[in-house]
Amino acid sequence: MDLTIKGERNQHERMAEDAELVGAAQRNPLEFEALYRKWLTPVYRYFYFRLGNVKDAEDLTAQVFLKAYQDLPRYRNRGAFSAWLFTIAHARLVDYYRKNSRKAALEVPIEELEIPVSAMDLPERAAQKGEFEQVFSLLMGLTEKEQTLIRLRFMAELSYREIGQVLHCKEDTARKSVARLLERMKKQMENDHD
Repeated sequence: MDLTIKGERNQHERMAEDAELVGAAQRNPLEFEALYRKWLTPVYRYFYFRLGNVKDAEDLTAQVFLKAYQDLPRYRNRGAFSAWLFTIAHARLVDYYRKNSRKAALEVPIEELEIPVSAMDLPERAAQKGEFEQVFSLLMGLTEKEQTLIRLRFMAELSYREIGQVLHCKEDTARKSVARLLERMKKQMENDHD
């Protein structure tokens, strides 16, 4: 299972592109659409894979972009735009649970999480779905903080530096935490196959 994030390799390019898009949107609010289009899917996935509910994920995603649009004139490029955006998203998620005063358990039905269809035959697809369900089950056993690390890294595709900015920790701490989680999950999967 390859867990390399394409954004990690092009982090500087992405940050430069974001800085350009932010500058354009600050000069002309109509240009915000480019930032919205770029970050819509990662923000939505961040919420969906936590809430497992399309309506709530859409509502929170809309709230994030509304807040970002409103606060963009005051945004100062002191790091990654993505970290700023996901700090807003993380705060919205905390507010969501505080307001709804309920502990959240990820309740995404496995059937709703699509496995990409390719030319593979049925036995290969069944094996892939079984592995996917096993990984999903392992994710549910993680603490909220651990799940947040995984969501930011793999659903939002943030770099370790960006994750550190969102979670107020060092880049190296984020990297080591994710590596330990992945190693632990890998060992659990191997033990389950034995």
